[in-house]
Amino acid sequence: KSFIVDPRSKKDVLSSAGRKWKSFKSTLTTKYILKYKDRQSLLKKKPEEYEFITQPEWEAFVKSRLTPEFLETHEDHSRRRALHEYDHRMSRKGYANLEEELKMELGTEEDIDRAILWKKGRVDKEGNYLSETTKQRAEKIDALTKDVREGIVSAVGRNDILTQALETPEQPGRVRGAGQF
Repeated sequence: KSFIVDPRSKKDVLSSAGRKWKSFKSTLTTKYILKYKDRQSLLKKKPEEYEFITQPEWEAFVKSRLTPEFLETHEDHSRRRALHEYDHRMSRKGYANLEEELKMELGTEEDIDRAILWKKGRVDKEGNYLSETTKQRAEKIDALTKDVREGIVSAVGRNDILTQALETPEQPGRVRGAGQF
């Protein structure tokens, strides 16, 4: 089958399809392969709910996911993921769209401070933080914001409120708290 896609949308459509394909493979890997990697007999038969996957395709996919190289990469990514302390709650919105939403709410065209975006991106719809450590950092942002307003603390350039609150220096060439777009 093929689809006719407007040339203006082609890049976005292919990018979206690629993300969904990667997500699908990840789901198959975590839910049906890694979970049973020590019980090889359970990996021989493909998952019933995915009838479009042929048995030879399933066997090749399982084999590719159980290679030492793949398992090492998977472990490396798992270790990196475990280092993430402050998960955001924006889903697919991203910082750019969150900023636009806040600008509309506040009725301003001015850029929203990174620290405010960081805080807003980590609360759920009821305004609750996912973890206590994230809540503590948000409270530190509030305290620093107050101190900057009162002239007690300086927050300029790379040493802005967010950098001070997270207690991690900015990396040159990296943008934190700004999102993909």
